[in-house]
Amino acid sequence: MSDKKTILEYVTNFFSLVPLVLYTIVAMMLTIIAIVSVYDSVILIFQLITSSATTANIVSVINSLLLTITIIVLFETVTVYFKTKHVEVRALLVAGLTGMVRHILIYNMEKADPFMIGASVALLAVLIAGIVLIKPEPVP
Repeated sequence: MSDKKTILEYVTNFFSLVPLVLYTIVAMMLTIIAIVSVYDSVILIFQLITSSATTANIVSVINSLLLTITIIVLFETVTVYFKTKHVEVRALLVAGLTGMVRHILIYNMEKADPFMIGASVALLAVLIAGIVLIKPEPVP
């Protein structure tokens, strides 16, 4: 009976390590993406300052900055998982809200069909309600 218990413990320990390894890989990839995104934002801001400020340039900078914020929030979600061993849902909702705002600002909503506008408004309402209703988790 003790052999089965130890085998079961080994299997359980192995499968508990799998998410940790996968989150480590995701954290490394998000780090690389965040660095590239910050670099892209800096380049776009420099181009905005040195050239004539057109609306397209400003929209590109906003797009890049909101993407960077989304990446950072996702990275923070992964780091919180390392500390607490669970995923903070509220941070994912904030990332979703940032992504939706980015979507609305970048893809001009004037030319969108009414279904897309309604779907965007509904999704924004759900994300905002989720952020308001879900209480922040206590810091250990």
